[in-house]
Amino acid sequence: MNIFSREFKISSYDLNPRGQARLTTMANFFQEMAYHHANELGLGYDDMKSRKHIWVLSRMRIQMFRYPVWNEEIKLETWPSGAEKLFALRDFRVLDSMGEMIGKASTAWLILDMDTHRLIRPKELMEQFKMIIHEKQMFDSSLDKITIPGESRLQHQHEVVYSDLDIVGHVNNVRYMEWCIDAVTSAETADRAIREFEINFNHEALLGDRINIAGMDSGSGDTFFQAIREGDGKEIIYARLRRE
Repeated sequence: MNIFSREFKISSYDLNPRGQARLTTMANFFQEMAYHHANELGLGYDDMKSRKHIWVLSRMRIQMFRYPVWNEEIKLETWPSGAEKLFALRDFRVLDSMGEMIGKASTAWLILDMDTHRLIRPKELMEQFKMIIHEKQMFDSSLDKITIPGESRLQHQHEVVYSDLDIVGHVNNVRYMEWCIDAVTSAETADRAIREFEINFNHEALLGDRINIAGMDSGSGDTFFQAIREGDGKEIIYARLRRE
């Protein structure tokens, strides 16, 4: 059914102060899994680059029922779960050593022509490579555009530094998640685990950019974020976080 799996062991550098894997650790695992499976399918970074195409992560939703702890061995599974308009969909699940699902995620990717910046419909690529689609999706609802249900206020300002950048010179996707989590985590909230995180990536941020991160508490358990670049006012990301 075209399911790719890999085992991971939680290391000391993956942990938060509670001795559990960070949410961003899991997000890094998911992106690494997507890279390796795409490479196995002939659609990895180097394959796409040779065709002047590039994968762009546009949306991600993660839900964790339990976080793995130090030295725990977990199994991650991923599969292409179809296409929706311009998005190629990929889902994930996290299993513990007993085979119990302790987390899940869904992602939506765009395919960009590096020369023309034209978006390419993923069905063209899927048909070309005769990709087998495993249509099981981890969430009942689609990864929709996040909207903030009220007025947000400035929580944090960040200037993009070299350590924020990824292989193509843009801010690494997981860094945006870290900025949001750091902006609203205090001594009072640090012990409340993040159960769900959803994010839309709208524009890239580059070295030296100044980013304003604003947030609001919906009152129903969700905290919403928007990150806006100073200067041109571009909306870089929208996000939603829910703690236990």
